Amino acid sequence: MSKSYPRQDDNLNNSFPFTGWGSVAVHAGHKKDPMYAHQVPIYASSTYVFDEAEQGMRRFSGQEEGYIYSRWGNPTMTEAEEKIVSLETFGLSMQAKGILHSSGMAAITTLMLATLKPGDKILTHYSLYGGTNELINRVLPDLNITAVIADLRDLNKAEEILKTEPTIKMLYLETPANPTIQCVDIEELTRLGKQYNCIVACDNTFATPYLQQPFQYGVDFIIHSTTKFLNGHGTAIGGILLGRDIEFMSTHCTKVHRLLGGNSNPFDAFLLIQGMKTLEVRMERHCHNAMEVANFLAAHP
Repeated sequence: MSKSYPRQDDNLNNSFPFTGWGSVAVHAGHKKDPMYAHQVPIYASSTYVFDEAEQGMRRFSGQEEGYIYSRWGNPTMTEAEEKIVSLETFGLSMQAKGILHSSGMAAITTLMLATLKPGDKILTHYSLYGGTNELINRVLPDLNITAVIADLRDLNKAEEILKTEPTIKMLYLETPANPTIQCVDIEELTRLGKQYNCIVACDNTFATPYLQQPFQYGVDFIIHSTTKFLNGHGTAIGGILLGRDIEFMSTHCTKVHRLLGGNSNPFDAFLLIQGMKTLEVRMERHCHNAMEVANFLAAHP
């Protein structure tokens, strides 16, 4: 059954209301095209023209919104960003900002480098996506950013670590984990993280916003490998970083994203947009199939 919530006007840039989650997955972020195309065009352009030199100066200085260079932003990529933000905040009284990346690992790297400094530590669960695990254990230590790895299903253990390790500045969650499907308690861990002044980030790739919305539990940042369920068809690599602090996202995260070159591109963004239009029906079928398998296994111990 389709989810239905009141429309959050601040999150959708459309001229008519949406009450269904599936409608948001199809329409959110879409703006009327000057040529009246019902699909977002693939804006295959590296740069953009200005009406006058002064307009270019205003855009470069940040006094005026608008596109300058596609490493910094692109209309096709913007629609994908706004669609995912709308899904992750659907039914919630909040705003967020999303930055599309070339991969999930690029999004995680932007998050880590924008929020952590030498000497900081990350507390995370022992079961993580392999690429994330390697980044934390093989790359970040060279920057003097290290990790404390534990079984975060044990909330008492998690709190004990946070009490005794004041240099832990980030609580990084991935639930369900890829590929073990291990789950941790987002709500309780976020509560602990906030109690000990930690940034809390959650990789929501496997659940997608159809099944869980980490912002609902107070998480600061959400990461997706859009390659997986959001795209859904294996046609494009991608990732996104979302944050509830729009100013921080627009300054610190945008700076790292732009200068490290982890940007997406309009072709992959277009494929992602098309994939998300079927996200609701795909997730419904995934859940149905999973229950069928679970019932079969339960009956055949």
